[in-house]
Amino acid sequence: MATRHAWLSETVRVVQLITGVVAAAFVILLFTNEPAKPAPVPAQGTASSGAAIFATRCASCHGADGGGGFGPALRGGIVVQDFPNERDQEAVVANGRGAMPSFAGSLTPAQIHAVVEYTRTGLG
Repeated sequence: MATRHAWLSETVRVVQLITGVVAAAFVILLFTNEPAKPAPVPAQGTASSGAAIFATRCASCHGADGGGGFGPALRGGIVVQDFPNERDQEAVVANGRGAMPSFAGSLTPAQIHAVVEYTRTGLG
């Protein structure tokens, strides 16, 4: 019985040690991995501005091809199905929703329109 108690006690200590190491690693990573500064927004009016904005602001979550990742998939007509009204999609991009951040402070309405148009027509 004493051997079983010693084994159980040792197991608990090992689990506590592992938990402490994982928690410490999480805290260290939390404070050392500051978010990267977003890439500059391409000039307005260029033919590829929607694609360039998508590549610099959206692809990290929605995938380079719009196939999804952390954020939902947008390609293949999914975004048009989810947002039949383009203005509703622009509102989500501008104001954010759930885990998606707001882009109203970093993109102009014309740039938001360009990237929304790209997701609706350029992602296939």
